[in-house]
Amino acid sequence: MKLKNIGLVFVVIVLMFTARVKAYTYSLASGDTVTVGSTITVTFRYSDIMGRYRIYSSDNSILAGGDEDMIESPDSSSRSFIFSAKKAGTVNIYVAPIGSGMNVYSTEEELGSIYKTITVVNKTSGGSGGNKPVDVNKTYSKDNYLKSLEVEGYTISPEFNKDTLEYKLELDSDIMTIKINATASDNNANIKGIGEVSVSEGINTINVVVTAENGNERTYKILVTVEDKKPIKVKIGKKEYTVVKRKDLIGTKEGYIEKEIEIKNLKIPALYNEATKVTLVGLKDSKGNIKLYSYDSTNGKYSEYNEFKFDIMNLYVHDAPKKKYEETKVKINNIEVSAYKIKGVDDYYLLYATNMNTGYEGYYLYDSKENSVQRYNEEMLSKVMSEKNKYFTIVIVLSCVCFLCMAFMLIQLNENKK
Repeated sequence: MKLKNIGLVFVVIVLMFTARVKAYTYSLASGDTVTVGSTITVTFRYSDIMGRYRIYSSDNSILAGGDEDMIESPDSSSRSFIFSAKKAGTVNIYVAPIGSGMNVYSTEEELGSIYKTITVVNKTSGGSGGNKPVDVNKTYSKDNYLKSLEVEGYTISPEFNKDTLEYKLELDSDIMTIKINATASDNNANIKGIGEVSVSEGINTINVVVTAENGNERTYKILVTVEDKKPIKVKIGKKEYTVVKRKDLIGTKEGYIEKEIEIKNLKIPALYNEATKVTLVGLKDSKGNIKLYSYDSTNGKYSEYNEFKFDIMNLYVHDAPKKKYEETKVKINNIEVSAYKIKGVDDYYLLYATNMNTGYEGYYLYDSKENSVQRYNEEMLSKVMSEKNKYFTIVIVLSCVCFLCMAFMLIQLNENKK
């Protein structure tokens, strides 16, 4: 009889605590060998963890990179980080918690034991006998300087000096392209950003990047200001932009037709969607970056245009006309957009958006875990919340019953002993 009661107590305890057991796993994945001057992607896979962590190289002179990141809630997924191979050698990639630890269920000691060993080798050379043996002791040139830099037909300021990284140039309003010429100090270095470059009214930032043989980079910057005789200034929040007046700089977009609109008595190129009645124009920021913004001619308002594709649904996310819900921000495909939160519901957000396929405008329910959306139905959500509360009540009741059963059996055991 005593053995039977003890067995029952054991079963009840197991039932009560099974739901609280968390299985957490960690691993690092990547290739084992990388050549000097190239990059390698290291993937951190994890299960049921949360908190801030750091992924880093044991020797940045061999393999540089890594970063800090934050996992907001217990999650099972993976994240990737880029490392650059600087010189030959062997190095470990580690994952370590920051602060109080990665996970309420793990310890720093467990995380500290996770590492990936990577070997960095110098570039091999081919031949009739195949690749020659790699000389891991050979070092590659770290010279990433320019020997010359010019804008063909114009004079940059100040005069070129290999140690000066920023230059300026002013052009007339009718200049649309310029040609950048540059030579590296080391013949084995690589140069990006030279050749013919398009420019437009306002500031244009041109980066000339020199990569040394060992992978080290140096960036020379040319700030080209093209005269704008009648600039249209736009202020959005605390940032100031300039309306783009050239059609070739705003490009084309599926579902949109090219159109010319009038802003402040000037003809401006735009893109127009006949189904949604959305008009897009290009705005340039102070660094010369151009992005599409929606333009409302009735009130002269501009708003950032973010379109996301979910399966066969294209959504243009914008602000809700009436803030019925708590306003927040959410990242979709690494772009932060306005969203709305429903109290008591995790991982789900409301997006106020226009369906670019049908023209329907309204709320959509976004699942941040699955990166999926569906049209929001408030009645449906109420039913889901009702079901959630019902199951929660059932769990509480069953837990109480289990506790009473265990207490009763302990009393029975005590009486049997007497």
